[in-house]
Amino acid sequence: MLHDRDAVRAQLPSLASQTYLNTGACGPLAAPAARALHEWVEHDLSSGRGSLAGFGAVSEQAQLLRAATAPLVGGRASEMALTANTTNGMNVIAWGIDWRLGDEIVMPALEHPGLAVPLANVVRRFGAVLRLVDHGGTGARLVEEVAAVIGPRTRLVALSHVCWSTGALLDVAGVARLAHDAGALVAVDGAQTVGAIPVDAAALGADAYAFPAHKWLLGPGGLGALWVAPGALERIDLTHSGYESGTGHRAGGGITRHPGARRHEVSTLPAPLLPAWRAAIEWLDELGWEWIHERVSTMQARARSALAEIPGVSIITPPGRQAGLVAFTLAGHDPAAACAEMAAGGVIARPLDHPSAMRVATGFFTDDDDIGRLVTAVRAVAMGGGC
Repeated sequence: MLHDRDAVRAQLPSLASQTYLNTGACGPLAAPAARALHEWVEHDLSSGRGSLAGFGAVSEQAQLLRAATAPLVGGRASEMALTANTTNGMNVIAWGIDWRLGDEIVMPALEHPGLAVPLANVVRRFGAVLRLVDHGGTGARLVEEVAAVIGPRTRLVALSHVCWSTGALLDVAGVARLAHDAGALVAVDGAQTVGAIPVDAAALGADAYAFPAHKWLLGPGGLGALWVAPGALERIDLTHSGYESGTGHRAGGGITRHPGARRHEVSTLPAPLLPAWRAAIEWLDELGWEWIHERVSTMQARARSALAEIPGVSIITPPGRQAGLVAFTLAGHDPAAACAEMAAGGVIARPLDHPSAMRVATGFFTDDDDIGRLVTAVRAVAMGGGC
């Protein structure tokens, strides 16, 4: 499918003032999302939010959003819970397991803090044992390394679908087969995949798959979704719970839990954000996911190739078809200082601590002009001439 470049980019107004290459942290807000958000807030100004009609509207929007997010991971609406972000979803899994002293967790060493910090707290509080693998973040020997440490005490294998720092697409399916053979659950952080590449959580063998609104799906901050496999639902208990966790409320806190993943929702949802995220997803649906995914892949490859031609640049992201991230180093330059210098010239990338590197994220909206400006900015930093 062909799309008019200017028409597509017009729906992402922030692109007019900068070369934006940091969707891996936060994507540009789509104009349809902003309009839906504004319309909801305007309605709230003139309408009683706590009326039966008001509560009903929020409930309807929540169900529509569950239905809109489900196909993004190959799921059904009943398998989706709305969360605040990816980290919120990963905490649902981390704390929903009935941990015992000496239980084991397997996790790649370079995981994002949104996954690593909750699991480190599980280790601290329950005396679980953390087995770290894939210390280089390339995924090249991930399955082999997981096989070497997984065992009868392993309760959870947790990993990102794409390593947030190196950009490596990890073999979730291979890891999941090992985990399930050992009787362990598999939790996947999909922050760098949903919206960038095709995802089928069940086919990957995941038991839970979390992702946010504000990255590759171009929605508002403060929302995310969690897919939970029906077969894993009873193995992930409620930790945070409240009014929205079920129905039939009784004196003393008794409820009938929702039959699906929705049981992990707690209380009042951020109502204006619901139609905003759905509007962004519907716009992406209209553009076509096959086109979007191919564009992300194409522009990632072009960025990687162009950066590799710059003297002093070393590419960290493994070769081959990846998602939308390219991590690299520039010899003799601090990543944070380099990114700040580039930002002053209107080229937005991000620095990383582990590994010490720079990272760009190419979206379907990235074009060859963006790649050219990126190359110019990196060359300017390399020569010490500014951007």
